[in-house]
Amino acid sequence: MILEDQHDRGRKDGVFLLSTLSEIEKELPFHLVGVGCDFFQYTIDRSFGYPSYQWIQSVRGTGILRWNGKEQAVPEGHGMLLYPNEPHSYRARDESWHVHWITFNGYHIESTLHQLGLTETGVYAISEPMVFEGLIRKGLQILQQDYPLKGLDGSALIYQILLSLYKYVRSGGRPSQEDHNRRLKPALDLIEQKLSGPLTVESIAGTLGVTPQHFCVLFKNLTGLRPTEYINSRRIDRAKDLLFRHPALRVHEIARMVGFESDSYFSTVFRKLEGISPRRYRELHL
Repeated sequence: MILEDQHDRGRKDGVFLLSTLSEIEKELPFHLVGVGCDFFQYTIDRSFGYPSYQWIQSVRGTGILRWNGKEQAVPEGHGMLLYPNEPHSYRARDESWHVHWITFNGYHIESTLHQLGLTETGVYAISEPMVFEGLIRKGLQILQQDYPLKGLDGSALIYQILLSLYKYVRSGGRPSQEDHNRRLKPALDLIEQKLSGPLTVESIAGTLGVTPQHFCVLFKNLTGLRPTEYINSRRIDRAKDLLFRHPALRVHEIARMVGFESDSYFSTVFRKLEGISPRRYRELHL
């Protein structure tokens, strides 16, 4: 009740809602605690932190976050990820600072954030602010509903937000995963267009105007695979579709259609990725 009163005193615009979790919902790996949209952000000073995780996104004006002896501006297009129970304070730098915020908890939050590389409280730039604005507004809609399973929808939303943080956050001045994806799109398009013919790292790197060595680094940072591994994976995906849809085609014909010049190499790669031979795959699915 104290939290609601504090919000009501500080809020000049916007709307917020806090959830009341059932015992079952508290057992979910992620759960939605509260949401605020177009919120006039007043000064906050929490010497003992806050009990839930928070993502507070600057939508108009600029704020200042202080934590752990650090101070950083939070301009538009940036957000604050606040870990629970860590002392912090934040205030408006400009006369009027408006934010969207969402608070969440769950026993899988910390491990998921660490797996995504977001290991601490901080200010993060985001490449697609509108994506987060849409997700936070969706959280508000969930809390406005009155039906027994809205906690499940809230849990799914928090997982989506965590993945979006991984996808769109620009940490330490480095490009986000989405930035990498945009940069690599011409190369990925070329791979799809030329999948059935010869493909070299040199020719693909040429679409980006970088050296083959630099291209391999960029590509693995985004996909986790070397270019040849990715190409083989896409070729095998296409081969599986042909094996299923065109039973009259022979295996060696399909190998040529998806860009493999050697039948034995096609079978080796297929078995490595699928665990069975192309012929056995066809038998199982037909």
